[in-house]
Amino acid sequence: MKKIAFFCLIFLFSLSAAFAAQSRETLTLAAAGVQSLHIECGAGSLKVQGKGDLEQIEVDAVLVVNGIAESEVPGFKKEYVTLTLKKSGERAVLTASIESAFSLATLFGEGHHARIDLDVRLPRRLALAVADGSGDCEIRDNDSGLTLEDGSGDTRLTNIKGTVKIEDGSGDLYLEDIGGNVEIEDGSGDIMLRACGGDVYVNDGSGQTELHDIRGSVRIDDGSGDIVIDGVEKDVTIDEAGSGAVEIRNVKGKVRK
Repeated sequence: MKKIAFFCLIFLFSLSAAFAAQSRETLTLAAAGVQSLHIECGAGSLKVQGKGDLEQIEVDAVLVVNGIAESEVPGFKKEYVTLTLKKSGERAVLTASIESAFSLATLFGEGHHARIDLDVRLPRRLALAVADGSGDCEIRDNDSGLTLEDGSGDTRLTNIKGTVKIEDGSGDLYLEDIGGNVEIEDGSGDIMLRACGGDVYVNDGSGQTELHDIRGSVRIDDGSGDIVIDGVEKDVTIDEAGSGAVEIRNVKGKVRK
């Protein structure tokens, strides 16, 4: 009987931990006089889309906390969550973070998990600077360029007209239809870039790198993983190929290895 009771207790605990309490919130900020949006976020997914007809920044935020009841969410938010959208001079700042020091011990001494999922809409003209902790990231339809610092999780960028600069820890990178130059400092994970209007520089630790339809030049410093380059209008320079196969096709300029 004791064993049955113990396993029933484990089952009930596992069942309660499997469900997550949620809280939804919407933030808005007029974009008049704003030139850029800076996003500082921790754990959770991030979706950002530019829209030509918008005159404000709109944020839908969903706080998800595993292992607590819905009634406990307001107290959790008050003590551990920062969620703000403010104007500072010519820039807007969106902050979405959860205190790393929060301690909600479970029956077995394990901490609860929490994240904030963000869905952001903004005028296409605003430049973007993003510091993202963990979770997948998707950014599309921007006319003024992007600077991204990403910890972990896959990243997808589509239809960015300006320069893109990425400093990435881990996770795959997918880029398509980038109008300006691309600079990538990557720790681990695959890199896929299709259709770039400028020069491309990649400093990669590990993972496969594929570059297609590049109108500028390409420069790569690679640790490990295959390299595939297909379609470059100018020169290709491989400073370091590391380990992995290298395949280069359809280059109009010079190839240096």
